[in-house]
Amino acid sequence: MRRLLFLGALGFLAVLVAVGCGDDDTPKASKLQLADGDAGRMVTVAQNDTVLVALTSNPSTGFRWSVRDPAPAQLRIEGEPKFVAPTSTVPVVGAAGTEVFTFVAVERGTATLTLDYARSFEEGLPPEKTWSVTVVVK
Repeated sequence: MRRLLFLGALGFLAVLVAVGCGDDDTPKASKLQLADGDAGRMVTVAQNDTVLVALTSNPSTGFRWSVRDPAPAQLRIEGEPKFVAPTSTVPVVGAAGTEVFTFVAVERGTATLTLDYARSFEEGLPPEKTWSVTVVVK
């Protein structure tokens, strides 16, 4: 019985190795996460890499982050930004959390990604904060 289990385990490992060592030479996409402190940086990513931008936000005050138009052609936003509430043992109404944007690097080149923190109903006023990075897609 042990021998059958051992042979079964060897067969399973052989399948895992074969799947993991396929002939696909396509580079695997990776993720880069940027935060408040990364403002002003220059970052380099490969095509198809994911760029996560996680910025402190408090939508209960009416402020939200938004991508400044025009958005760079080198990056495609994936879905809507997601708000992540702070983790706490006691929920805190109105507490700041993190707004997360997901981008995919789709086109080679260099671009500036800029996000503005503003209230949508206060048209004509400058944003409360601006965050930007230079992204090089290779």
